[in-house]
Amino acid sequence: MEGLIIKLISGEYTCLLENKEIRICKPIGIFRLNKEEPKVGDKVIVEENSIVKLLTRKNDLIRPNVSNVDKAFIITSLVEPDLNLNLLDRLIASIEYNNIDIVLAFSKADLVKDIKEYDNIFNYYKGLGYHTYFLPNEKEELKLEFKDSISVLVGQSGVGKSTMLNYFCDLNLKTDVISKALGRGKHTTRHVELLEICGGFVADTPGFGSLDLEMDEISLAHNFREFFKCKCKFNGCLHLNEPGCMVKEKVENKEILKSRYDNYLVFINEIRQKREKGYKEASFSTKGYHSKKSNEKDKKK
Repeated sequence: MEGLIIKLISGEYTCLLENKEIRICKPIGIFRLNKEEPKVGDKVIVEENSIVKLLTRKNDLIRPNVSNVDKAFIITSLVEPDLNLNLLDRLIASIEYNNIDIVLAFSKADLVKDIKEYDNIFNYYKGLGYHTYFLPNEKEELKLEFKDSISVLVGQSGVGKSTMLNYFCDLNLKTDVISKALGRGKHTTRHVELLEICGGFVADTPGFGSLDLEMDEISLAHNFREFFKCKCKFNGCLHLNEPGCMVKEKVENKEILKSRYDNYLVFINEIRQKREKGYKEASFSTKGYHSKKSNEKDKKK
């Protein structure tokens, strides 16, 4: 019988079967042999209390550790913690790279004195084609986004992911206050679980404050929507120092949000530093190997 894995705790998989039965299962040994590991969001074949087959995945995320995701709700607070556009753009680029639809929710709008101060940022991202909402002001409109989809909530700790779910379904998920010393929230979600709400499934996942960009420079440039649409002079333009770069022109003309471009430059630098570090580590490892071989030859002599 086909089922959907909706929870994973200590090696036990909770599956929602097609007949709506909930069953606790464990994968058969072939998964371990093939170094496969079922995860939350996987569609599987269940026999008795065993997962015997893993069906083809639509996508496979590592952080959060979920598969077959249709939408990612990026929750970013306006205050407590303050709006972090660097993290927002980092999350957007990574999720775009995985071909997942994005919904943006700017939380804690009720704590802001003048919400109009954020109109420029809000309207810019909305103009890129992202479905964008202020919370809790537009929670009823946002509610409709969950229907008929598997979604993940991603964002920095303390931005209100569990609070947002409590708005919709009174799930009584644990929430916590912001650490005044660190300026961020405490982790309140300890495992990945699909929650059935608003006609769909949502994964409430542990919060995090950073994310590695697992892509090259060209892929990064393509995952900034407004950059990809620009017709620069050269194909493969990275929008750095190339002549005839339309992206840089639009930044100067304030058609592209300057923070977006500045964050892009930071990400490019991170990708290059990571690659350079990888080269150095590989080179060091190779030298160490040759040195070891040479020492062994010397000893034989």
